[in-house]
Amino acid sequence: MADNEEITRRDFVKQGVVGTAVLAGAASGAFAFASPPGDLAHSVVLELGGLFIPSRPGDPGYKDLEQYGITQYVLTSPLRPIQVAGQFQLKSLQDKVQEMGGPRIVEAFNNAAGQFFEGKNFLELNDSQKEQYLNSILEEGKIADAKLRSELAGFYRAAREHVMDAYYKNYPEHEVKRNAQGEPILKPGDTHQITNPNTKTLVTGWDIAGFKGPMTWEEEEQRRALMKKILPHWYEGDLVKLTNPRPTPAAAIKTSDGRDYYDVIVLGGGTAGCIVAGRIAERGINPKTGDRLRVAVIEGGDDWTIRDPGIRPGYGYPIRRRMITNVLNEALGVEGEVSAAHWPWDYPNNLKLFGGMAMHYGGDVHFPEQDDFELYREASGVDWDLAKFGDAIEEIRELFHVTYAPVECWSKGDHLWAEAGRALGYHIQRSPIAYRNCLGTVHEDSPLGAFPRYDTKGTSLPWAYIGLNNGMKVIANAEVEKVLIEKVPGGRPVAIGAVYKDKSGTMHEVRAARVIVACSALGTPMLLYRSGYGPRDYLGDKLLVENDNVGRNMGGDGGGGAGFTLYFNEPVGPGELRGRGGPWASLKPRPWKECAITFSTGGGESYPQQQALGAYAPELGWKHKEFMRNGYGTSRILGLGAGIKGIPWSWRMRPDARLERVSLDAQRIDAALREAAELANAWLEKLPIKPAMVQRRAPRPAATAFTRPSHHSGTARAGASRETSVCSSDFDCHDIEHLLFTSGASIPRTTFSGGMGPTAVGAAYAWRRMIANHFSRGCSTQGFA
Repeated sequence: MADNEEITRRDFVKQGVVGTAVLAGAASGAFAFASPPGDLAHSVVLELGGLFIPSRPGDPGYKDLEQYGITQYVLTSPLRPIQVAGQFQLKSLQDKVQEMGGPRIVEAFNNAAGQFFEGKNFLELNDSQKEQYLNSILEEGKIADAKLRSELAGFYRAAREHVMDAYYKNYPEHEVKRNAQGEPILKPGDTHQITNPNTKTLVTGWDIAGFKGPMTWEEEEQRRALMKKILPHWYEGDLVKLTNPRPTPAAAIKTSDGRDYYDVIVLGGGTAGCIVAGRIAERGINPKTGDRLRVAVIEGGDDWTIRDPGIRPGYGYPIRRRMITNVLNEALGVEGEVSAAHWPWDYPNNLKLFGGMAMHYGGDVHFPEQDDFELYREASGVDWDLAKFGDAIEEIRELFHVTYAPVECWSKGDHLWAEAGRALGYHIQRSPIAYRNCLGTVHEDSPLGAFPRYDTKGTSLPWAYIGLNNGMKVIANAEVEKVLIEKVPGGRPVAIGAVYKDKSGTMHEVRAARVIVACSALGTPMLLYRSGYGPRDYLGDKLLVENDNVGRNMGGDGGGGAGFTLYFNEPVGPGELRGRGGPWASLKPRPWKECAITFSTGGGESYPQQQALGAYAPELGWKHKEFMRNGYGTSRILGLGAGIKGIPWSWRMRPDARLERVSLDAQRIDAALREAAELANAWLEKLPIKPAMVQRRAPRPAATAFTRPSHHSGTARAGASRETSVCSSDFDCHDIEHLLFTSGASIPRTTFSGGMGPTAVGAAYAWRRMIANHFSRGCSTQGFA
């Protein structure tokens, strides 16, 4: 059996398709499936699929894909993670049905049609009657038993979501086939790593929606030629490249008890870890000997992101181009919806990757400004200010290439929104974005699938390459279990190394003169708890070193803002170009205070499976299909929103991985939300073209809307003393010698500029302070070999 054939069969088995696979045709390579053993749930979902996405001669729909096992896939495959009791879980339609009552709820759905159609069940009805029955479920009052109606509607909604997602996600051509090593299988002779699974062999959801998927090489070349004319500057050549020959990675030496020893270990190869490790390897020295430092980065994810010889913006290099397919299909892969739509820190391994969140995020980069630094100082007493961080900000601005999307990439809706804002007297601004040689495609600018396949998006990989050129060692696929903390009689405890588990499950103990924790605001406190460092009430008899601020003081952005989703009778969405970094405005000019009100806009959803379940998508049938066809409906949608920045709240991370809200100034937040809603109404009235339909998103009370933070910070924050913080303004631990921090965890609080910008800038400032205090002439030599 050929390798490609074997992989295809195995992938279909993985998808849960039941039945015997037989070749549909040697030329197409597609597979057809015998019908699975009949059961009521399968039969009902199959009929619902035919109603949601109908078929007719010359216009295939859902049922035409049943020979490929679509209904079995709908029933058994997880859709996307849902939050249950603070944790993310993957659930299939079968899982959800079981929770609703199992076979009983399916039987109830089938039999309840009898009250409207002379005892006939759902499966016995014709298509017109089936639609009438579904409308009876959705229309309040048609079914007298409120409990029954709620159950039927719950089953219907779950089935609709899973059917629409599977079909418009492009089943059965939704997955890029991979070999046993997880590498995408390329077509023979493909030298450009084009991994678009869609074919013209059969009509799928992408074909209906007019979604092409990742570009061909010829399309890329055309897009590059276009963007070279639009962008103010096109960067030719490599941003960074590995030296040839590259220095041998730092080899550990052995301690007297046989342990591996490095001068520095950085725990976490994410955004901050790459920046700090790369620069320390480049510029730091062993203060005891003056030699180049032995620097090792221990990262839980794989390191294929740095196996290419360089970074060439706008083109990409082979390994990253191949591994980053920009196809949203697998729920747990590095490109799946878990990693794209969510970033649950406690998800196992699947989301971890050398380069960290910089590899996943969308590319918006806001730098901390003077008012951010004021709130930092107010929160924890750090001695930071804008002047001290000036060089760090410029470093990130340069290597991330923070710029603004050309106005040519704005949609018609963006221009309408901006015109309304100017009529109200607001200063319309462009959002800063980290893109170099951007191609203006959905695969670059969407919050989903924002991996840098073309190396256009600013990430921390350039610093990783700098480190590799200076002997930095990467220990990948290694889960750090704990920091080794040694108690010293009559002195302060000392961090002497770490314990990690490799891919095979083998445990390793490594020693170092300095330990830098760069495990994010979510991962850092969990690591410290396992190490015996944190609050007494959490650790009990496992406590080695006490600091009540570990895991506390978490801040973040939040939802709950007011706004509208608008539907127009003409296209307002993006055309050929899709530009990230659209217009925005603020109620008041900077400097801001807490609860600052900002305004923004957005278009329709980027991917077909999102469009199919969007606000204006018809419920089912031909109306829905025509809405989806060639992006007709989504091109007419515009979002108009108002929200707040600088949220006055605080959270705490518990050892059981749950977040606990400690404080929330609901009165101030609610007042700001009410004002934002009024201003959003005024904005709507000033639009030069009036929408045909308006869906209002009223602000919910802060106590119920602000239930989980994002862009987390502060869980091991820097500050003036251990009474308010975990580390100093120079990132040295208050309680433990030779332990340092950098990541979102060390930022005192989330202020007006959350996410990537403050984390990267903080790391660029951190390496400067660390080199000055630990890795240069005149520093303490304690712990160094």
